[in-house]
Amino acid sequence: MATSGFQAGKLLRIFLDDNDRTGVEPTYAAVAEFLRRKGVSGATVFRGIEGFGSHSQMHASKVFSWLPNLPILIEVIDDWAKLEPLVDDLRKMIGEGLLTVEDVEYSRIVHPKTLARSK
Repeated sequence: MATSGFQAGKLLRIFLDDNDRTGVEPTYAAVAEFLRRKGVSGATVFRGIEGFGSHSQMHASKVFSWLPNLPILIEVIDDWAKLEPLVDDLRKMIGEGLLTVEDVEYSRIVHPKTLARSK
């Protein structure tokens, strides 16, 4: 049951590495563009400062590191009906990483000028 003024949705999180590539482009950029083309309401890409994944290799931002391979997190909130059909394509795009999904309640706030520009 959604809180007043909010609607039920899903939070999809995609965990990657900074060095992951889809062709020549960073995978995080390819994923964000894919989600935009598919009409998802929005996605945010975060670069972490430290973390590790299934290989237990530490990814960290160090002062003397020339090419740090930092953790990347992409968060997307939308209706599951819109996100679920994209999951298999996302799995293929990321190759190796982690996907999580959680129940959320959200309220989309759009400025009236933004609505006018989109018409």
